[in-house]
Amino acid sequence: MTFYHGSLIGGLTELRPFAKPWSNIKEPLVYMATNRQLAAHYIWNEAQYPIKAPMLDIRPDGTLVFQEMFSGALEYFYKGLSGWIYRMGGEYPLNESAGVFSTATSAGPVPITSAEFIPDVYEHIWSYASDGKFIYEKFEDLRPYRHDIIRGIIYRQIKQDDLFKNTDHPNAKHFPDKYPQYWKEAKVLYQAGLL
Repeated sequence: MTFYHGSLIGGLTELRPFAKPWSNIKEPLVYMATNRQLAAHYIWNEAQYPIKAPMLDIRPDGTLVFQEMFSGALEYFYKGLSGWIYRMGGEYPLNESAGVFSTATSAGPVPITSAEFIPDVYEHIWSYASDGKFIYEKFEDLRPYRHDIIRGIIYRQIKQDDLFKNTDHPNAKHFPDKYPQYWKEAKVLYQAGLL
């Protein structure tokens, strides 16, 4: 089977297991996508925002839907960013714990068979729209109940990571910047002992 992996780093010959503090899975693993298009979304500027959190839904036909959780998210994460899509072959199990149903993992190194340079990830992602394989849902166009869902996600993440105390966590800076209203509301709830 063919797998793909998106990275900022060029010149790799193999992928090695790793674990990030905010990953869904705490053990070191190599993460691979069964979908080349999905791999492009994981070319991520960790200096800007260390948590890889593309807001994606993958439909059964393989169409990726990018759901903005804040205005201008696609451009914020990808505009002007360059990187690599690596291709690997082999038999690796899909891992439901990874948080994306088309993700396979390996506890050992995975040899790379080829690499493709992506000069602008934002433009690359948009290239899939011409054949209907990419849909972009803007925050401003979402129905009110979707905004409520996003608010709930932000509240849960604030509580889970104890962000009003854990000020070193990346979301402690990202959330007030990108979700100022939700952050203010959560702080009121937190101070009242309700969050």
